[in-house]
Amino acid sequence: SLGTGLGVWAQQAIEQRSSGPNALSVETLRELNGVFEASKNKSSGWSTTVDILRGALSMYAEKTVAWAVSDTDIDFTKLRKEKISIYFCVTGNAIKKYGPLMNLFFTQAIQQNTDVMPEQGGHCADGTLILKYQVLFVIDEIAVMGRIEIMEMAPALTRGAGLRYIIIFQGKDQLRSERTYGREAGNGIMQAFHIEIVYGTGNVELAKEYSTRLGNTTVRVHNQSLNRQKHEIGARGQTDSYSEQPRPLLLPQEVSALPYGEELIFVEATKTTPAANIRARKIFWYEEPVFKERAGMPTPDVPIGDASKIDALTVPVRTIEAKVAVADAKPMQAEQRQRWNPKDTASKPVQVEADKAQPVEVGPEPELEPEPVQADDTSEPM
Repeated sequence: SLGTGLGVWAQQAIEQRSSGPNALSVETLRELNGVFEASKNKSSGWSTTVDILRGALSMYAEKTVAWAVSDTDIDFTKLRKEKISIYFCVTGNAIKKYGPLMNLFFTQAIQQNTDVMPEQGGHCADGTLILKYQVLFVIDEIAVMGRIEIMEMAPALTRGAGLRYIIIFQGKDQLRSERTYGREAGNGIMQAFHIEIVYGTGNVELAKEYSTRLGNTTVRVHNQSLNRQKHEIGARGQTDSYSEQPRPLLLPQEVSALPYGEELIFVEATKTTPAANIRARKIFWYEEPVFKERAGMPTPDVPIGDASKIDALTVPVRTIEAKVAVADAKPMQAEQRQRWNPKDTASKPVQVEADKAQPVEVGPEPELEPEPVQADDTSEPM
């Protein structure tokens, strides 16, 4: 139904939602009109377009997703005005499935908090800024969301708006993949990181990169030389010398072999603090009293969707076509048989007045097999 009725459905949506309290935006109407126009010419890659739409929109056919996006009680413009915490939680087996939805969520949240700088947002009665709070985006498994276009510049250009980011991913190759940002854009995102926390990695190239970033240390090397004549037993002279040589602070294999409880922290310099490379011990929340206490805090109530409302949200993209009233085909079939065999008196044409024709549903017309014709042995006079 998506392939045959999508164009008509888009046209109906344009006609029904162009005005009124639930009118669609100009951008949405423009895109729907593009779908409608493309559906008219099905030989110009329409099937490919339908496949793309099916892949992008199938997620919104989920009843729970349709209910979740049908309305909102979250105002992103209040994130810098009030203390608000928003959690977007997805179970592990559904992360990839709902990646595009998370992509849309973070895109809208970032866009609506970068249009106005804090100093341009006005002041309260006490003289403080209305946009007084900073916003921290903690994005776990960012690679499964695909390419978030705004993230290519957000870490570097939204600091002035009061936005901060903690981005978590398994390895740099995930951001450098062509499925996400590509090598150049991925490197550009990571270069904007002020602090980078690294665990032991099995990737040889990454281990070499971190070893190089840590730099070298100076070690004192002891050299010993022995002087003796040919065929002479025992040493006549021994010389000891010491030299200072550079050595990587951590060899690549040592980076890969970091204990589970340790990590590397790379900190860039600021106006008041120098750059630092730190080898640190991890903190496990279940070993820290303060975090164990926070883990026992009650969770907020999650609203439960109305089953009747959810069922009414998802409807197929089918359009009802009016059936055409036609005359009964049996008299026409009888007339056709008589024309084939004029001597068949059993089949006589039946006249049916047009005003008495009954509406019937059009179906495939059965093929007619010719009836056997009896030969007339009577010879006519010459």
